[in-house]
Amino acid sequence: MDHKTTLHKLSCGMPLLICANHEVELATVDIWVRTGSGHEPPAVNGISHFLEHMLFKGTTKYGLGEIENRIESLGGVCNAATSLDFTHYYVTIPSSHVNTAVEMICEMIRSSTLEASELEKERLVILEEYRRKQDHPTGILFEQMYATSFRRGPYHQTVIGTEQTIRSINRNQMMDYYSHRYSPENMALVVSGDVGPAVVDKVESVFSGFDRKLTALHHPPPTEYGRGILNHINKPTGGEVYVTWSFPAPGLNNPRAILDLDVAQFILGQGRASILHQQLKEKQNLCSSISTYYPTHIHDSLFVFIATCTPNQRNVLREGLISEIKAFLDNPPDTATLARAHRLLRSSHLFSMETSSGTATNTGYYYTLSGHTAFLDNYIRNLENITPESVMNAALDVFGADDPMETMVEVSVGPESN
Repeated sequence: MDHKTTLHKLSCGMPLLICANHEVELATVDIWVRTGSGHEPPAVNGISHFLEHMLFKGTTKYGLGEIENRIESLGGVCNAATSLDFTHYYVTIPSSHVNTAVEMICEMIRSSTLEASELEKERLVILEEYRRKQDHPTGILFEQMYATSFRRGPYHQTVIGTEQTIRSINRNQMMDYYSHRYSPENMALVVSGDVGPAVVDKVESVFSGFDRKLTALHHPPPTEYGRGILNHINKPTGGEVYVTWSFPAPGLNNPRAILDLDVAQFILGQGRASILHQQLKEKQNLCSSISTYYPTHIHDSLFVFIATCTPNQRNVLREGLISEIKAFLDNPPDTATLARAHRLLRSSHLFSMETSSGTATNTGYYYTLSGHTAFLDNYIRNLENITPESVMNAALDVFGADDPMETMVEVSVGPESN
């Protein structure tokens, strides 16, 4: 069962994607901005995330808290998220009030005031968020994994920024970023759930005359990977070490390889029946947990193995992982193994599309990253065409170096080994 999206082009130039589903009387309005930490000049690293916080702080029409109160009074919820490639803002609401959700989203995008006093209050909130991240081993782990694995390029910087940049970003910089990045040609609006054709006219009316231009772009340097690096951060974590091993891998610049590697990660490290869980945790007892992580990005990405173990297990666990990767490359998955991975991946995808908010998130995410609807619309169909040979070819491109130690980056957080 493939997903189908209806794509419209508004008069202001912004794409509108409609995903109708009338099973439940809910609707989600979700606007996606193609701007994240990967688009930021280093001096204002973290400004996309900071701005995300500020857009709930009032507009020329609504004061502080009025948008959220209005949405909640109608039984809705609102939130936002920032990542490396995007920022998005969404409202899920009873479908009878979808027009109000469209109006509230438009207000935030077009007319936020970014009051200086509220900026200073929110700066303290973000600094506290930053400090909590530095106290959490997985927060440090993933921040250092990206910074070490990407020596240069759009994904070297952290989403939240540094303490220095969070403290230094001012209202003029934020207003400039808002006025130059939040333009119709750099956005896409998704409306999903129990909606009819009339919502198109409503969106067209609300966004009419929105003519902000996309200018003053920052172009990050091309991706340059770190390779053959072992980076340990000595930090008390309650006894265990948190560790990642990352390999250079394609992003949405190679959509077919993404599907093959999605299958590979389910075979290798998703679920109790996966190879790494069975071999390294259950049989050899080298770790307390191990799994795979393959994030989809616009640009070149990473294929990551994640584990927790005792400090004294880290070196032997690394050797065991490399041994299992080599064994995997020597033995293409059999029919049963491929079928299991396919079932899990298909189910995971379909479960993520069950709600209006899940559908909106997937639709906006893949459209923002790829610029079209084909990847998501044809996901299930293309998944069914994956073969053992295509999985092996994609895996060889990522892990097939004679010595994986020369390619991968290891980052660990925890106490030193004895």
